[in-house]
Amino acid sequence: MSKLNGSWKITLHTYMGDMRSTLYATVDGAALTGHVVDAANGADAPIVNGVVEGNSYSYDLTIKTAVGEMTNHLEGTLGEDDVIRGTSTNPMGKFEFEAVRGEF
Repeated sequence: MSKLNGSWKITLHTYMGDMRSTLYATVDGAALTGHVVDAANGADAPIVNGVVEGNSYSYDLTIKTAVGEMTNHLEGTLGEDDVIRGTSTNPMGKFEFEAVRGEF
């Protein structure tokens, strides 16, 4: 079973401040599925194009925000300290995030 399975509290650092969401991840071989729920507005977005390679993963999602729908590409790596660190890229730029186990 992959260490990425489960729920993860994501904190995304943007120029508008920190944004929080919960990743619900299921890994089956090299495929990552699941969904992400925005902590601020409850918007729920399915993971698409999810890929896992070792402790690294990437996926896309389109989520409703205050400024409309936004597509994001996330890439992250689960470290020895059980923290995921990575980047989220969307039309507004590229932002760093970290995630720890749990839910918002």
